[in-house]
Amino acid sequence: MATSYETFSQGFKVALIQLHPKPLDLEYNFSAAAAYIRDAATQGASLAVLPEYHLSGWVPEDPQFSVLAQTAYQYVGKYQDLAKELKINIVPGTIVMVDPKSNSSPSAPGATTNGTTPEISTQTPALLNIAYFIAYTGEILGSYTKANLWHPERTVLTSGPHATRAATHHDHASAPVSSEGPPPPHTMIETPLGPVGLVICWDIAFPEAFRALVRQGARLIIVPTYWTTDDLTEEARNYGPDVDVMFLKSVLIARSFENTCAVIFCNVGGPADEGYSGLSRVVLPLVGPVEGSFDSGEPGMRIVEVDMRTVDAAEENYKIREDLAREDWHYGYSHGI
Repeated sequence: MATSYETFSQGFKVALIQLHPKPLDLEYNFSAAAAYIRDAATQGASLAVLPEYHLSGWVPEDPQFSVLAQTAYQYVGKYQDLAKELKINIVPGTIVMVDPKSNSSPSAPGATTNGTTPEISTQTPALLNIAYFIAYTGEILGSYTKANLWHPERTVLTSGPHATRAATHHDHASAPVSSEGPPPPHTMIETPLGPVGLVICWDIAFPEAFRALVRQGARLIIVPTYWTTDDLTEEARNYGPDVDVMFLKSVLIARSFENTCAVIFCNVGGPADEGYSGLSRVVLPLVGPVEGSFDSGEPGMRIVEVDMRTVDAAEENYKIREDLAREDWHYGYSHGI
């Protein structure tokens, strides 16, 4: 793993890119994202974050959704080049792909020879939903495959833990494991902005995901998301039109405060009458949502200040991390990472 870890400033600017993706048009969406990232770099942003499914949109019923995933890894390289050129860290939302480390994947590095065009499989591959942290040097410092899939995703995607277990079982090249078994689904990443954790969308409903990262030292959790409000049941809607909005606002604040960590949440944008709520934001302990964050689903970009001093101040007062590290911690978490 690359090690572009430096002493970082306690304050930096993040670009929240609330993109409205054009379904299945990867090149169009990449071009739109790249334009925003270039703008962010000129405004002094140290980090740019994009939403989940930002390249393809969420259209799993279309056969092209699986076909495009077989060559989607090439866009990771494009974001690496962009990060290095602009000297900006990038979390390019999530990209749906077949396992990029698999030798059978035409999108994997080194999977083709002699410059020939890779053959696209006619079989439906297992699809993974992956977020990357790309440093300003162009290095990939870490990645995360979504563990907690939203209910409709479970017929289309393979969760991170399941993919790792399957790879281990079949002695797959993408699953280096210790004698103790597969690695945990959540692993902290050392970055130029400090220790970072990645979770994706529905992961925020699971406090365990944040706890696992915070116990490893993460101070900042980044959350690429594709969260719309159009798939609630009629009964749920009867409780109010903003049920999901309340969910998002409440949970993001709770996760930040209960873990003394900063949270960067980047959702898709789009028309409100199509279920897009947006709400991309920075949430800090002691502060809550930071001024300049999105309050609606309007597509666009916001540059928001991230003051990491709040993490230290919150921990000094609440001592959450100190308690989690105690040998006699009484909630049964394993202390072996």
